[in-house]
Amino acid sequence: MKGDPQFTLFWRGGKREIVEGRTIAEAMTLAGYSGGAVRALDFYAVGADPNWTWVETTREWIPTLSSTKDAKP
Repeated sequence: MKGDPQFTLFWRGGKREIVEGRTIAEAMTLAGYSGGAVRALDFYAVGADPNWTWVETTREWIPTLSSTKDAKP
């Protein structure tokens, strides 16, 4: 909902997406994801976090800045 916190979802395939909700669970539900989608999620961060880069050759996210303290595995 408008004004709710934002969460950045980092998917295992290299996609980054921002969702909103009072909690990460609510944000994912409002975005249309079911519990099964969590298996495809690599991690999430609180807020709009641009500090990660997808590396196609290794198929992993790497931090681009040192301020990644809010990332949740």
